[in-house]
Amino acid sequence: MDTPTLFLLTSIMLVILPIALWVAVGPNPRRRAYVRIWCLGGLVLGLGTCLVGLRNIAPAPVTISLANALVGFGLLIGRQSLRHILNLPRASWFTLFGLATASFLAIEWARSTGVIPWPLIAYPILLVVAFVSVWHSALIARKQHSVAAWWLTVGYLLPGVTVAIQLAIFLTTRDLPAAPYPAQLAPVIGVMMVFLAVNSNFAFLGILLERKARLQADEIKRAEREAVLREFSARLSRLDRLRSLGALSGALAHELTQPLTAILSNAELAEASLKRGGQNAEEQAEQQAELVQGILRSARRGTGIVQRIRQRLQPVAPVLGPVDLFWVSADVIDLMAPLMKTHQVVLVRPMPDTPMLVSGESIELSQVLVILLTNAIEACGASASRPIEITLQVNAGRASWSVRDYGPGFSSEALASATEALFTTKPGGLGLGLEIATTIVRQHHGALTLANAPGGGAIVVIDLPLANTTNASGA
Repeated sequence: MDTPTLFLLTSIMLVILPIALWVAVGPNPRRRAYVRIWCLGGLVLGLGTCLVGLRNIAPAPVTISLANALVGFGLLIGRQSLRHILNLPRASWFTLFGLATASFLAIEWARSTGVIPWPLIAYPILLVVAFVSVWHSALIARKQHSVAAWWLTVGYLLPGVTVAIQLAIFLTTRDLPAAPYPAQLAPVIGVMMVFLAVNSNFAFLGILLERKARLQADEIKRAEREAVLREFSARLSRLDRLRSLGALSGALAHELTQPLTAILSNAELAEASLKRGGQNAEEQAEQQAELVQGILRSARRGTGIVQRIRQRLQPVAPVLGPVDLFWVSADVIDLMAPLMKTHQVVLVRPMPDTPMLVSGESIELSQVLVILLTNAIEACGASASRPIEITLQVNAGRASWSVRDYGPGFSSEALASATEALFTTKPGGLGLGLEIATTIVRQHHGALTLANAPGGGAIVVIDLPLANTTNASGA
């Protein structure tokens, strides 16, 4: 088989294989842009190779200038497909066509004028284009871990090496070949073109199959990950419900302790009064009526606490109205009187004679004071002197409501974490009191501050806006 015939057969393979690849990929919706570009490049490369095989019957401008330009143009189009796979920016078709035209004109000018031997233009152009294709295919192999892309790299590398040998032979002998290739390399070049035709198309098909397999694997992993996330989300939801239930139970236990303790204390005092006797009926009736009123107040307070906790479970903003902090303080002091008496606590309460109105909810604000007084009473348990101070002051349109004890004060850890849920320094404590108090104060547009008082002990200051500085809605 002579060399032109070998090139013609190679060109047929270069044309048929892209068409077969185009058909094998599937229907139109599944044909990616890079597949269309690759097949087009293969057709142009096959056309250029066909012109090389016509050297005995076609003029030199066709078999040399146009053939080399089309071969380079086909390789450039294939390079566009590779950049598409790599998600890299691609040159415009106008640019590619301009490069092919410039290549044809430069080779034809050198061939027709003889000023520069045409191999010094044609061979370097083909060499650069071949090694650019090598670089892109190797980049695909490295980035996407594609075995098929390594075979494509080899497929481009061998013709590139062959062109480099052609250039080296010309530079050594200075013999101008009549065809686009030296006579001694013609069979090798033909075989390399056959290898390029078969290897490149099958390697490209391998890249497509690897991408499909990788996408399917990614889809399976994504589905598995989504299933795991759904299961994890469901577990988190269950845990969150359990946590909320635990927090609610803890809040109920913490909040209802004081009203129930007051009810129990008043009931015990009433029982002791009935057993003791020795009093006239009028005094006994008056004392028992006072104790019953205390029991009723504590029971109503417990009912109000339960209602407020139920409301917190609903996404409804609390309805705030004018509340007198002086009245709230007096009511809480009456409620806490049995507990303070039991613990031998002396209450000091420097307060103004005039009402101090803030925008709030009386049950919640009283509950804040109950929490602070309970903590202060417990803190003074080991102290010889057990005074507790409740102070009300007005400063720059805001109410300052403070509770001070003379116990051991706050540790550095407590100052940093005491308002966080579940933090406690008391044995058996729930660690919810100050967290609940802080939440209520924030809902009232105020701030709760913990500090160690000068001279010893702890002080908790609640800063609230006065009613006349709060908007009408109270929120």
